[in-house]
This record gives sequence, structure tokens and C-alpha cells, in this order.
Amino acid sequence: MRVRLWSCAGAALLALLLSTAGDAEAKDRPFEIRTATSRLSEGVWFANARIDYRLSDDALEALENGVSLTIQLQIEVSRIRRFWTDAKVASLKQSYLLSYQPLSERYVIMNLNSGEQNSFATLFSALNHMGRVVDLPLIDASILDPDARYEVSMRAILDQDTLPGPLRMIAFWSEGFRLVSNRYTWKLGD
Repeated sequence: MRVRLWSCAGAALLALLLSTAGDAEAKDRPFEIRTATSRLSEGVWFANARIDYRLSDDALEALENGVSLTIQLQIEVSRIRRFWTDAKVASLKQSYLLSYQPLSERYVIMNLNSGEQNSFATLFSALNHMGRVVDLPLIDASILDPDARYEVSMRAILDQDTLPGPLRMIAFWSEGFRLVSNRYTWKLGD
């Protein structure tokens, strides 16, 4: 009787954990790179991508309480080798600072690489704008071997190292600040 009771209690606990894990995952989805391509123009390879950014409840609360969030695109170009590990040819980090201005009730995105700044009425509009990567310079074609094959990989992350000190400590232990996309890989030129 006692063994059966423990079995039922264990099954109920497992069902509860699985159901809440699914809800949390659906609610706090990380960033997702939907598509990415590259094109050659005037001797330079450019990247184009579509990224869906969704902030967790923790990140959203921090943003609305005045904490600026740095979101980073990490891109690598690698030479594909047959009998050896791929060789990294170049790496690029494109960083964006997302902030909320309570006085004007606007969301501001600053491209930290170029200094370009845009303001949006809604968070959805701001994240949608940031998720459209258009003609981001990757690498000069002249430094690539024309006979070699190359691939590009991209991922998007919330950069926890740029959070304020006390929040950085909380973010280290909190799943709500571990926002990382899938690593999207494609052949250069596809």
C-alpha cells in the first residue's frame, strides 16, 4: 500500500514538473534565427538574416525598470576542410543596446558598432527592427581562397557581461537572462 502511494505521488510530481516546464519554455522562448543568407557585392560578402527576439519576463522587467540590455550577434566565417577541423577565418560581433525611455515611453535601439540610433513606440516594433539584418558586411572576398569552400555561423545572445553588477550576479543564476539563439549555419554564397 505504501509503495503504491509513493508511486502515485512520484507520478503526480513528474506530471506537474513536465507541465510547468512546458509552460515556462513556451512563455520564455529564447531568440531564434529563422533564416540567414549571404551575397557578394563589389568584392564584399554581406549577410542578411531574420531573427525573432522574445524577451523573458525577467529581462522585460529589467528593461522596463531602466536596465539597458545589450544584444549581440556573433558571426564566424570558417573555411571548410575535408580531413581536418574547419579553420576560423574571421569573426564579427554586432552589438545592439536596447533601452526603454519612460518619460517618452519609447524603446530605443542603438547599434553599438555604428552609433546609429532608432526609436520605437512599442517593444514589438523595436525587436522586429533589430531582427531584420540587412547587408551586414561579413568579409572582403579578396582575402578568401577562391577554390576553398566557406561557411558562416551566426547566433544571437543577451550579453550578461554588460548588465549592472548586482543584476549580473542574479542573471548568472537565473534562466530568465540566458537568452541565446540557435546557431544558424550556412554555406557562404547560399
